[in-house]
Amino acid sequence: MRLRVLVILGALLCLIAVILSVLLLRNISSTTTQDVQLSRLAAMNRFVQLASFTQNPADYSALQLEMDTYSEIFDEGLIINIGGKQLSSGNIDPLDPAVSGAIRAASINLEQTALPTISPFSETSEILARPFGNATQVLGSVILQANLDTARSTILRSWSIVVAATLSACAGMLLLADRLSTWVLRPVQQLIRAVTDLARTQKPSPLQEAGPPELRALARSFGEMAQSVSDSLTQQRELIAETSHQLRNPIAALRLRVDLMKLRLGEQTASSEVAAVEKELQRMESLIDSVLLLASAEHRVSEAQSISTHADFTQKSASIPAAEMLREEIERHTARASQVQAELVLVLHNNSDGEVFVYCNEYELQTMLEELIANALKYAPGKPIELALHPKSDSVEFTIRDHGPGLPPDELGMVTQRFWRAEATRQRPGTGLGTSIVDSLARANNGSLRIENAQGGGLRAILKLPRSRGKRIVDGRDVD
Repeated sequence: MRLRVLVILGALLCLIAVILSVLLLRNISSTTTQDVQLSRLAAMNRFVQLASFTQNPADYSALQLEMDTYSEIFDEGLIINIGGKQLSSGNIDPLDPAVSGAIRAASINLEQTALPTISPFSETSEILARPFGNATQVLGSVILQANLDTARSTILRSWSIVVAATLSACAGMLLLADRLSTWVLRPVQQLIRAVTDLARTQKPSPLQEAGPPELRALARSFGEMAQSVSDSLTQQRELIAETSHQLRNPIAALRLRVDLMKLRLGEQTASSEVAAVEKELQRMESLIDSVLLLASAEHRVSEAQSISTHADFTQKSASIPAAEMLREEIERHTARASQVQAELVLVLHNNSDGEVFVYCNEYELQTMLEELIANALKYAPGKPIELALHPKSDSVEFTIRDHGPGLPPDELGMVTQRFWRAEATRQRPGTGLGTSIVDSLARANNGSLRIENAQGGGLRAILKLPRSRGKRIVDGRDVD
């Protein structure tokens, strides 16, 4: 933006300078031409006066002497036609087409005394003609070959000074335009960075008040707005977390009352009403746990987005063996898989057993894998579930693939939305927050989550995390 403004502003200022310089150059040429023309007309008038009084050979000799003297001093040629005689001096050729044409024109009383505007690129000489006589006839003419070299040199020097001054003025104007655009646009650039940081980190960045008064007022207003937005987002997260936490107490009290009711009822504890209450309590507890976990995950995303460099991220993360994490999750979910008659299968590629490490928070990696495996067991029971590891040059992909019904293509993009559930699975227990939690935690660890339909049926969840080249390190300490 600054470059565009600088180009436009600089171009306009330079255009003004060029226009003024062109006008000045034309004025110099016009003034010099006028001076040359006046001086040559004065010389021609003098020779007209001398020729008018020439009547005998002695007068012709005197006139020739005057002509030779003038040609020697000014290096200009002269031809005077008088009484059928032609006198010439200097380097002028009467047979030259321009000279002969001027002589013919003067013989019919047509004078040629106007000089074209002189410039450094003009001809070196111009022909001027002045007839003279009485009221009834032309008695003679004076032809002058005006030498324009001196005038051209004078104009060239003046033009050089003007051009140099114009270039200096353009350079100064460009420098002024640069300072002016910097002064005006620096607050705008700071505002753009502040907006980007606010969108990325949800935290306001301090803005220095600079530039014109309007931009200073805009910076103050934006700072107040950004602080209000940040405070509002923080209050919302805190409200969700605190509300979810506070709901645990009444739910725990309800759970205790239900247990006491079951003790009092004895054999009647299997009644549908008590079972329904327990089911709703369990659903409420699961929802609260998920909301708390999601709030924590989104807070982690905000923290991760405030980390500016990869080095800062790796310093705050652990280097974890990927294959070992998959084995641990398979052991933890084996019993649950057996309950739904499913089999967890570990697939390792490129001899990655014990060789691949990822940068991630260890607890959050366990949470992500647990959520993805739990989803696969819930929606694809009775079929094998493949857990694969795909190392790449700078990342590692954890793949959890089931053989369930999959999802329609138009619903795949909504999988990570909060509380979203597919039409075909809404009757099953769940909160619709599992994939949202995984997506947030993945982004908090510089990774990503992608859900797609697998070839041959089922869904494939791909968790991508940055790859580490080191051993298992936690808080900067080697724990292997």
